[in-house]
Amino acid sequence: MSRHQKKIICVVAAIVAIGVIVEVRHFSQLTRKEPVDQGKTLTKWLKQLDDGNAFGISSSQLPSLTTKQLEAADALHAMGTNALPGLMEDIHARPATNSIRIRLYRWSDSHLPRFLHDLMFQNMDLTEEDGRRWRAAQGLAALGPLAKPALPELKRLLYTNFWHSSIKEAAYALATMGPDGINVLTNSVRPQTEWSGMCAIWALGQHPEAGTNCIPFLIQATTSPSEGTAEGAIEVLGLFHVDGAQVIPALTNFLAGTNTALSERAARALGYFGRQATSAVPLLKAMTNNASVRDAALEALKQIH
Repeated sequence: MSRHQKKIICVVAAIVAIGVIVEVRHFSQLTRKEPVDQGKTLTKWLKQLDDGNAFGISSSQLPSLTTKQLEAADALHAMGTNALPGLMEDIHARPATNSIRIRLYRWSDSHLPRFLHDLMFQNMDLTEEDGRRWRAAQGLAALGPLAKPALPELKRLLYTNFWHSSIKEAAYALATMGPDGINVLTNSVRPQTEWSGMCAIWALGQHPEAGTNCIPFLIQATTSPSEGTAEGAIEVLGLFHVDGAQVIPALTNFLAGTNTALSERAARALGYFGRQATSAVPLLKAMTNNASVRDAALEALKQIH
């Protein structure tokens, strides 16, 4: 048997093993006792609610739920607190460091050609457990204030950083739990908890009904020493484009700054305000002389005019 044939056999075996793992996990979820609404279990409604954004955070756009997702959110809300045990079980899900999948990943990285390894594990950073956690976060958000019994544990998760942790998911759910949840998020933007703060900003942006009530906090967050937090706050303020009297001067302050990443984002954010941001035009015109921020400035000027 040639070396090439051996590699092919190993790849097939790895794929089969991964398939078995997925099936076992799927079966274990189906066999747990779950609440049912309209003949569908909690897990099925969560999969219908899933927007597929389990990996990473981005403050560049507002969420938009489909009709199917709205139907699933209503079903989750109808389940009420009966859904909490399953959701809290799922939000703690994370892969074991010695799991078969992780060991296969390490083996293929060492023994297979790079293109085969990348083909097999192109979504390795996103595990099944990551997907479960994200679906749970969406389910908790659908419950909103009904999920407040989970608030203490979600607060703990927001500040608990480990491999495949639940920081993003906790922030997303907390944003829907009224003043108590918002209070947790707005107190998380601190230098020593940078990822928690970035996720808090993003979560408020994903829930405009809550985030638009936090404009002073978001303005303050634009001056964070964490560039990721500052960038996220600037983007969210632009997407909301409300309270222009407060927000526009705060964003304009970044246009003449030395940090081009913040200047670029502030320009784009000001563009969302349209004619309200006319006072920023002189500085935006000056930015067109800088190649690194010219496109953002021109786009903003076009929107303002």
